[in-house]
Formats: sequence, structure tokens, C-alpha cells
Amino acid sequence: MIEIVTNDEWKNKCYDWIKDKAHIHSTAEDYTYIGMIEDKKILGVVIFSDYDGNNIFIHVALDTPRACQRDTIRLMFDYAFNQAKCNRVTATCDNNYSRIKKLIEGVGFKKEGVLKNMMKIKDTYVDTAIYGMLKEDCKWV
Repeated sequence: MIEIVTNDEWKNKCYDWIKDKAHIHSTAEDYTYIGMIEDKKILGVVIFSDYDGNNIFIHVALDTPRACQRDTIRLMFDYAFNQAKCNRVTATCDNNYSRIKKLIEGVGFKKEGVLKNMMKIKDTYVDTAIYGMLKEDCKWV
């Protein structure tokens, strides 16, 4: 059974697990996170960053699609829109990675554009798709 964790015990482990997968370049102290754990193994992590009162960025990485359950998605948007009181959530991804784009669009994000050569992946800059969702458009809260 997949367990959801948000406590300090797992914070650094989850950050270390996701930072290269989600191409994060800051420290673990700057983030709020949700970890998806099974048998003490990390299956997926959601990290929230760059909160400015109106918007928060979300970074998601999964080892398996089954880690992204409806309860986790609800918790993710509940945190962003109800607890952090944001009006908007922003997500970015490699514009050529169709699997994550399908996941992002599947939960309701709308593609807002492409930023050329913005994201660095393995010493190469790639085009980055930017997605947004407003609280009023979120079906999860």
C-alpha cells in the first residue's frame, strides 16, 4: 500500500530523490513536499516551490504511474489552493517528454507556451513547456 508522507523524516530523502528528476537547482529548505512511499521505497515526490502569495510552482516525478493516485492529486491541489491560498499553480516540463505532458494535462493544467532552451537536463538546454491552472478551474478542490 502506498503511504503519503510530509514529515521531516522523509524531507531530505524525497528532495534528494527528486532533484535530478525534476531538474531542481535549489536547496531542500526552500520546499514543501508530498512523498509517495511503499515499503520504505520512494515511488514519487511532489515539491512546491517559489511561492509568492498568488502562485506556486509544482514539480512532480514518479517511478510508477500508480504512485499518482486520486488522493495524492487532491492533496496536492488542496495544499496549493486551500492551505497556501494560491490563485494559480504553475508546472513546467521538457517540451519533448510526452508522458509527463499527458499527466500534467490529464489533471487539468492548460499549456500556456514554450520557453526556448530554458531547462537544463544533463548539460543540455531543452525547450520547456509551461502550464498553469487557476483555482477556479481546478476540479480537485
